Amino acid sequence: MSKAAPNRLGRWLRRHSLTLVAALGGAAGVAYAAGWHGKDATTSSTTTAIATTATTAATPAELPRDNVQDTVQIALVLDTSGSMDGLINQARSHLWNMVDQMGRMTRVVNGKTRGVKIELALYEYGNDTLSQESGYIRQVLPLTTDLDQVSEKLHALFTNGGSEYVGQAITTAVTSLQWSSDPNAMRFVFVAGNEEFNQGPVTAAKAMEAAAQKDITVQLIYCGSKEPTWSAAASLAKSDLMTIDQDQVAQHIPAPQDADILRLGDELNATYMAYGAQGAASAARQKGADMSSAKMSPKVAIERAQLKSKKSYKNDAWDVIDAIDNDKQFLERTSDDKLPAELRGKTLAEKQQIIAAKTAARAELQAKIAKLEAERANFLAAERKKLNSAEEQSLETELMKTTKQVAGKKGYKF
Repeated sequence: MSKAAPNRLGRWLRRHSLTLVAALGGAAGVAYAAGWHGKDATTSSTTTAIATTATTAATPAELPRDNVQDTVQIALVLDTSGSMDGLINQARSHLWNMVDQMGRMTRVVNGKTRGVKIELALYEYGNDTLSQESGYIRQVLPLTTDLDQVSEKLHALFTNGGSEYVGQAITTAVTSLQWSSDPNAMRFVFVAGNEEFNQGPVTAAKAMEAAAQKDITVQLIYCGSKEPTWSAAASLAKSDLMTIDQDQVAQHIPAPQDADILRLGDELNATYMAYGAQGAASAARQKGADMSSAKMSPKVAIERAQLKSKKSYKNDAWDVIDAIDNDKQFLERTSDDKLPAELRGKTLAEKQQIIAAKTAARAELQAKIAKLEAERANFLAAERKKLNSAEEQSLETELMKTTKQVAGKKGYKF
């Protein structure tokens, strides 16, 4: 190479270094550009500005993860009167994807990225099998992070004609649950129904006032075209009335990744180590939720498998690995008789070795599912573009609209 060649190369690199910033990305690109332009005073100010911008843009992704989680609490209040089978089926079929989307929320606190913990409660109202004294309202499940239990209870619901006291149902959820007192927590009551709102002893005004006192967002979802009493109640709740076709069934677009995602989702179950008195029942419930989802549709089964690979699907109440993730001293605190059989009689070091192997296996499966999920999302986006199909309005889409609005006001991002 001639002596002039290095000089020509240097001039070319300086001229095109800003392009290389974009190609290299982040800190590597910035450092490269800064190094070359440091030799050229005429462009130093430009480089500094670009470097500052790039560093600022890269910072959110590089922030450390906070061990603390924010809380998202949701009371799902469903009308189970005679004509509402479609609504219940939508709740069953959209559960996994709805929680998956909500679980992606983050908030930056003191320079750290903080995730969220999702708690769900379930109520039914308007069913004649419920007592008149209760207002035909029943708490099916209090606030819980056990998503498999939520699924089990949803699948056990059935419809029967009855009186629908919506205002009283909202007030019951507002007053009977253990709502977080954290001002940064998000608290929701999602109510769906299809009869007049102004039935029963509690007015819309009283119901919304009770919710507002606890900073609880009430979102009304009417199954059908807009109805005057529900519109008036939504106005009192300071929200828009959402409407859905409860009998709408979500379209499933087959993707090449489907079979592998389902297979890996099944394999994840083998990495769970059930402990405690309810461990075996909870592990059985996990398999039951897999089966129930598969019966609903391939779409639901795939969305459940994808959720199982996320932080939002957490079972520290019965799984050893999740329990240790939540409490580093779990093994030292827990007696052998409460641990799974494969850990009993082992030394602490032996227990840790077995758990480490299971943890690694789970992480590997989750990483594979995440990769397939990203590929599947790209495939589906391309297919929808070909079909020119818009997002279908459903219980899930309407609830997510409200969640995103409230999240934005409190500094959360998706």
